[in-house]
Amino acid sequence: MVFPAQTRLLHYLVLLGLTFALTLGGILARPIESLSLFWPVNAVLAGVLLRYPRQATLPGFALVWLAMVAADLLCGSAWLPALWFNLCNLGVVVTVWLLLSRLPRLHRRMRTPHGVLSLFGACAAGALVAASMATAMAAPWFEQSLRATWLAWFSEQFSTSVLVLPVLLTAPSVAALVRGGAQAIRLAPLLVLLASLAFSIAFGGPGAIAFPIAALLWCAWTYSPFLVSLLTLTAGSTLIVAVAQNLMHFSLPQSEPGVTTLMSARLGIAMLVLGPLVVACVSQANRSLMARLAHQASIDHLTGVLTRSAFTRRANALLDSRQQHAQALPLTLMMLDIDHFKSINDAHGHAVGDQVLRQFAGTLQDQLHDGELLARLGGEEFVVVLPGLAPDQAKFIAERLRRAVQELHVLHAGQQLQITVSIGLAGCAADTPAPTLDELLAQADSALYRAKAHGRNRVEQAEAQRQVL
Repeated sequence: MVFPAQTRLLHYLVLLGLTFALTLGGILARPIESLSLFWPVNAVLAGVLLRYPRQATLPGFALVWLAMVAADLLCGSAWLPALWFNLCNLGVVVTVWLLLSRLPRLHRRMRTPHGVLSLFGACAAGALVAASMATAMAAPWFEQSLRATWLAWFSEQFSTSVLVLPVLLTAPSVAALVRGGAQAIRLAPLLVLLASLAFSIAFGGPGAIAFPIAALLWCAWTYSPFLVSLLTLTAGSTLIVAVAQNLMHFSLPQSEPGVTTLMSARLGIAMLVLGPLVVACVSQANRSLMARLAHQASIDHLTGVLTRSAFTRRANALLDSRQQHAQALPLTLMMLDIDHFKSINDAHGHAVGDQVLRQFAGTLQDQLHDGELLARLGGEEFVVVLPGLAPDQAKFIAERLRRAVQELHVLHAGQQLQITVSIGLAGCAADTPAPTLDELLAQADSALYRAKAHGRNRVEQAEAQRQVL
């Protein structure tokens, strides 16, 4: 895509400001003259560039590096370490972006187990690049051995990327959040996770970092991948801080063995979230598949209205609910049949017939309200249920539907095809026993037969004494 120069400039300025702010915040939050315990800048930037790839260009990466260097110099760093170590940070961003941007969108957004495993591999590769580059220039600025320096860089970059990147890659768009609205969340898995984290810190010891795994798996089976990513980030960062602050009794002296122990804990915590993320992806895929199957079983693929089986379930539920109320509400069922539909198929073909069915169903849907059922029983035959309306009242609705269909014109080969509909009504008044669904369908079908026998394009009620409209 080609974007105006002003738009591209604005995007680059936003990227520059975001990088500067994140780097400045990370520097101010880390211990003085020490490597950061948690450095999310690289993972956040990689995630942003993967979600918004228009800035993932050579000028974009150059701006990221310059913003990092500027923030480092502002905080008092010397020129050479600021240039080199921020180049190490840029190495993480570029490596992760190069490896994940080539994946199909389904994998890149972590909607498959393959995507989760690819993310772990990309994070490991990015951490390897950064650790190796940092170790090559470590001697003038770090008192630790090369082994300890390499482990410190690798473990921090890997663990932070694994914890932060899934949140950015699985985050829904603002439009999706608005469409989804507020949804109830089961609190039990979340409360168990919080309790397991508290127990891990209170119990302590190296094995305590694995205590939350059962709760995380429960969360993964229950929540969306995005929410699971947030919970793994919370759990992982909590455990890392607890280990670093010696709250879990790891006994970490300020020596190389101690540093190695902390790095090992970081790597263990990072690997801990692999299982829950894979389970979350599989669970979400299963829920999506079940939703699609349920939709296909309930919605007619051609017209978008209820299928016969879905209508039967919902209509019976309405009748059962009516029977349970002390003051039963009225109810009306309509049978609708497109007049001379076979002639349309014979004269113009089944494709035109399908178009007629779609537009006919759409016209009916436009005239009906929430809570009123519309289904296709088969062929050109449809059924409508109007809860809360007796047949005497519903006949005006039926007449409105008939007129709306009569005014519908289907365009084909430059010609307008006019269609009409015959409607039969059956139902029950308030506080009267309701017939069964089969009885209602039979009564409405009988009224529909009379409507066709009397000339079509008309409404008939099931009761013989009702006046023909």
